Amino acid sequence: MNKLISCLVEKISESNPQFSNLELKKMEYGLLCTFDEITKFVPYFFIFWLFSLQKYYLVTLMFFCPIRLFSGGYHANTYWGCFFISFIIFGIIIILGKYILIAKNLLIILAIASLVLICIFSPVDNINKRIKSQERRIKLKHFSILITLLLCISCYFIPSKFLNTSVISIVSATIMMMVGKIDI
Repeated sequence: MNKLISCLVEKISESNPQFSNLELKKMEYGLLCTFDEITKFVPYFFIFWLFSLQKYYLVTLMFFCPIRLFSGGYHANTYWGCFFISFIIFGIIIILGKYILIAKNLLIILAIASLVLICIFSPVDNINKRIKSQERRIKLKHFSILITLLLCISCYFIPSKFLNTSVISIVSATIMMMVGKIDI
């Protein structure tokens, strides 16, 4: 697939010579990341759909991924490592969210604790893509805090059967951020 994306970027560069090499490399990296995510999330959806858990999967995506996008965290070294670790994390979130009843008071404490940890530690560098400027680091921190706050608030406006899943997703994203902090 890397070759296909490289060919696509090459065709883009031929038809649009105004792009610099750096812009083309960024474009290629973005396309590779997008393709990698699609090739994970689509199979996950079908697997969870087979077990009638697709709604829980979608809730997990909505509450886990936005935090990870801005706060960063642990990243596996290979595509397949990422594929299986992500699947296991999503599976754990979904199973805990659907089948374990957690008291609302504890869910509130977990959400607040996650927000506090995000405020203190985000964003976390990725081994493959370091945050180079202090300005970008500050923007990512602000986005991480804002997104986490909005998600924590929105947990209480979704159907109650998904409350556990949404809070566990936020906590899991925070844990992955902390693991990434330790890993670097």
